[in-house]
Amino acid sequence: QFIQHLISITHRQWLYRNARIYYTVTPSYSTEKLWDKLSSRVSSSAAASVKARAKDAASAFSSFKPDLNERGAAFIANHRSRRRPSLSEDSSVASLNKGKHGIHKSSHGRFAGDMKRPIFQTSALVSLKRSFTGNSVMSCTESVAAASSASDASAADEDRRKYPPLTTFFQSFHHSYLSHLSAETPSNLEKSLALQLRLGGSHPGRPIYNGHYVRVRPTPLTNPKLVIYSREMAKELRLSSWEVQSEAFVKYFSGDVEGATADHEGIGEVETWATPYALSIMGRRYTNNCPYGTGDGYGDGRAISIGEVLIPKRSASLTNGDISQLYPVNASRFELQLKGAGQTPFFRGADGRAVLRSSIREFLASEAMHHLGISTTRALSLIVSDGPEGNKSMRPWYSSGGRKVNVPSMDDPRLAQYSDKEKREIISQLSVQAKADPDTMVEEKCAITTRVATSFVRVGHLDLFARRVEMVQQSGDEGIEVNNVKDTEQYRELEDMMWHACYREYYDEAYAPYWEMKDATSAALALMKASMKRIAEMVAGWVRVGFVQGNFNADNCLVGGRTMDYGPFGFLDVYVRSFSVLLFGVILS
Repeated sequence: QFIQHLISITHRQWLYRNARIYYTVTPSYSTEKLWDKLSSRVSSSAAASVKARAKDAASAFSSFKPDLNERGAAFIANHRSRRRPSLSEDSSVASLNKGKHGIHKSSHGRFAGDMKRPIFQTSALVSLKRSFTGNSVMSCTESVAAASSASDASAADEDRRKYPPLTTFFQSFHHSYLSHLSAETPSNLEKSLALQLRLGGSHPGRPIYNGHYVRVRPTPLTNPKLVIYSREMAKELRLSSWEVQSEAFVKYFSGDVEGATADHEGIGEVETWATPYALSIMGRRYTNNCPYGTGDGYGDGRAISIGEVLIPKRSASLTNGDISQLYPVNASRFELQLKGAGQTPFFRGADGRAVLRSSIREFLASEAMHHLGISTTRALSLIVSDGPEGNKSMRPWYSSGGRKVNVPSMDDPRLAQYSDKEKREIISQLSVQAKADPDTMVEEKCAITTRVATSFVRVGHLDLFARRVEMVQQSGDEGIEVNNVKDTEQYRELEDMMWHACYREYYDEAYAPYWEMKDATSAALALMKASMKRIAEMVAGWVRVGFVQGNFNADNCLVGGRTMDYGPFGFLDVYVRSFSVLLFGVILS
């Protein structure tokens, strides 16, 4: 019944995608057996309905088969060949061979399906390499299309080489977040800086009492070096390979925005910003995560947005030179964000950096999830601070002689509340994770991952401004009556945030039908319904591949229904009902 429900809550495209990915992961299964596999897992009373839906998925797969995308074609070809293809990687991009940078088989499990066979693991790793280094195999359809436009693309690329690297990218800037929304007011900025000074003023952290963003500059990495990039994502952003290999690219996406734009005239000052939002866990609102206990100091502590770009579709044409007129029908919008770019006003005590180990995990996981057909933020590049003079951070880790956790037995009184089946699951999982918390500190290289999404508007953004409206309603400090709360600054900020979320994520469903009439109530309802649907599809995708998100709270839940922030996460080889990336260690406390 659960499988039947998952199928029913998602639209036909999910079925297409599921069929295609299922075939990719398990090529020994024919389309005729696909519906048998699904219907065998449900009760006989529901089997007929599931059988019909599974047949629909199998039929959808058949229609997609001639049109497999680059990822699917490479994946299937590599798996069937039963051999490791040769890789010709650019010398400036480090290979991700096993052992380099400490990459081994992940303790989080495998990406999807039955991946226990060594040949599959080899094929999967090769397929990831080929995609990330731009060496992927094209399908026949894509090859023909590429050949037909090769001369035009080559001419355009030659024309772009006449200008400094990233010129076209910088000309694509269109910062709707800054133009639609507001910064903190001067009076609140003064109040915030005064409190910061009273607290010592020794670090950048301070409360942000109002506004949707704060302008903040990234802290550049010392001696930055490109480790890896996604050719597919670069292509989406119209970034040529020669631009990616340029010094300007490495500077810009390692936080040195001034250095990267030094050779460009007429682009003005590059805007970079961080945003405040609220934390809710399982529906419960928290403020103790904020250094001031009010929620005014929580937000992007080490993530800084470095631009929004509008990328016109190839068939699009401008009438008056205004690129914004193309959105959303004839242009795609992307926001780029540096993770590990240094401290911001939402600093809560850490150094604002990410290290190479966690950055590699973020890059690989987000790109893998995308190619598994699950909505996610993307990764453009990974840049490390290299050499003896490079930036380094201390991080907790495990010593070789770390204390082992004592695994309980079936008759342990702490397990009395669980059934025998649950006890076995808990004991089995603890046996796998039978190691204590990190017990030593190690020095690691700092790195920055550039993540990309249509927007990074989170449920926590809306929740923050909703809380502030509720606080106005519940307090009489400013003499505000409940019946005119819509006239307050707090309510305007909430409504602006809502409209912006509609504009960025659900233009056709929630923005265009209601904006001219300023029907905020209808727009908010449409936003909720559309967001609910996308989030349900995303979570269904998680279940499909055994992905477990360890921090799926309001501050990491995107309104657009994309997986983001690959910090604590894992992939299950087999289903374990009680598994939790974060909470499993305290289940016995």
